[in-house]
Amino acid sequence: MYLLNGAVITSASDLTAASNCEFAFVRRLDVKLGRLEAVFVEPDAMLERTGRLGDAHEAAVLARLKTAHGPGVVEIARPDIRDAEALASAVEQTAHAFASQADVVFQATFFDGAFVGFADFIVRTDDGRYQVRDSKLARSAKVTALLQLAAYYEQLQKMGIPTADTVSLILGDGEVSEHDIRDILPVYRHRRE
Repeated sequence: MYLLNGAVITSASDLTAASNCEFAFVRRLDVKLGRLEAVFVEPDAMLERTGRLGDAHEAAVLARLKTAHGPGVVEIARPDIRDAEALASAVEQTAHAFASQADVVFQATFFDGAFVGFADFIVRTDDGRYQVRDSKLARSAKVTALLQLAAYYEQLQKMGIPTADTVSLILGDGEVSEHDIRDILPVYRHRRE
């Protein structure tokens, strides 16, 4: 979460944080708005290691998709979210990737003025629609991960991109967990409110 011209911009990660603990999320918001002092938190070595392992899992999934789809994989460089031009450029590159019918869009960038997000993978299916996929180290689907997928699905819908009826998690053990978006959207929309 960050402030842009006085407006609070949230992300899929913020949705996860709020779902885990609304109080902690609101406290972070209070710090951003200058209502509270930030509390120093010791770096968590386990959390840092988990992050590195998650990045390695994501890189392995990307490598497999590159092998399968070759030049059909479009990678969007993650912009500095506080740099309006860089963010707009990444959003434009994302739209161009879908317009050119890329097979895979890695780190698709979304920004609608209130929400910013970066989808791990959006993959074109055999019927020409796009499916949102995310890589997670977990060995089973978590509600918070599904909420993130729904957030990206909704952004695709706003862009008018044909979307699949399902979303998928590529789990840490290599399994793929597929979910009907109709089951997730009502929960996502309630949490987003």
